[in-house]
Amino acid sequence: MWVLRPYLQWLQNIDPHFRVEPQPVHFSDAKKADDISVFGFLSLNVNDTLIVDRSIDPLFQQGDRILRINDVPASQYLQYCYDDRHIYPFTLLTNYHYAIITALDYKIRLARKGNILEINTSGFPWKDVYLKLNRQREFQSRIFKDAKTGYFSIGEFYPNNNLLIRKLRTAILQARREGCTSFILDLRGNPGGNGHSFDRLLSIFINRPTIPYLKNERLKVSPWTLNDYDFLTSDMLGSVVEVPSQHMNKTIYLDQQLYIPGMQYYVLMDKDTSSIAASFCNILQYNGAVQLVGEPLRHNALKYGETVDARFGISGLYLYVSTVEFDEYTRAVDGVLMPDIAIPYVARDYLSGRDAMLDKLLEIIESNPIN
Repeated sequence: MWVLRPYLQWLQNIDPHFRVEPQPVHFSDAKKADDISVFGFLSLNVNDTLIVDRSIDPLFQQGDRILRINDVPASQYLQYCYDDRHIYPFTLLTNYHYAIITALDYKIRLARKGNILEINTSGFPWKDVYLKLNRQREFQSRIFKDAKTGYFSIGEFYPNNNLLIRKLRTAILQARREGCTSFILDLRGNPGGNGHSFDRLLSIFINRPTIPYLKNERLKVSPWTLNDYDFLTSDMLGSVVEVPSQHMNKTIYLDQQLYIPGMQYYVLMDKDTSSIAASFCNILQYNGAVQLVGEPLRHNALKYGETVDARFGISGLYLYVSTVEFDEYTRAVDGVLMPDIAIPYVARDYLSGRDAMLDKLLEIIESNPIN
């Protein structure tokens, strides 16, 4: 991975969905992945500084700067990873060691509020760490009374988004009842997922019967996509074809009864906001429904999607590639969706354990009250 990293990052700049990830060489090891021991925190990667973002282990606190893991500098681990903003422990460990089981326990050297600490932990099963870290953030609803602002976070989109939509509407309506005039939707680190009920989700923020979505769509015909559309035939394998208009979602029809007025909406995003989450940000910005806040999305985050994966020969590497090219209506500049309010990540701002980007946005909202 370290040798290939410059080339892989070049490919990722073309298609941010393109990834090469190490997987166990022996298929029998794959069953061990859920139960292997990893340390219990998610890392925030800011300019090769690794900071604890969320933790299920009380030994580690938000804002801890990770210096070494089992005597290996944190910066060395990062040489074997993509420059993701948020990095799970499983990814950090397996990419570096190129193995599923990397250690029986972990000695982690960190900096906390000016002190250097060394903490030993046997860790937790990876499956538990992943689920608990995600639950900490999923559907998190808050009200910041001083800023008259509500808040709701979405970690990913699901095959069935009905519960998400109900909880989001409830959070917005509750914030409005409590006198809030602004509302923040947090999509930082949201990898996307499923577009189920996407029209209903957009209807909360856009008060129109219809909105434009796609200008054009192209498809790479492969064994993975051949059965997805009835207009494809086997003699098209290997080619890139235009998707006929009757198979495209050129227009999105909205339900105006779901619209919630009386709020200035903000959406937090970062370079890990991707796939359907990136499209969500784009559609809301293009239709003037929200102000996007944070850092730019990755180059071509809107252009590609519908990934497939496959093992690359006997190498133990898995390739993830896009199969569809989209041409959305957008305000993106040279393939990059830009925030309306830019708040870059600065490592020192996160060492206190605070959410610096959220704090800055709340400060902006407070200094520019709607009424």
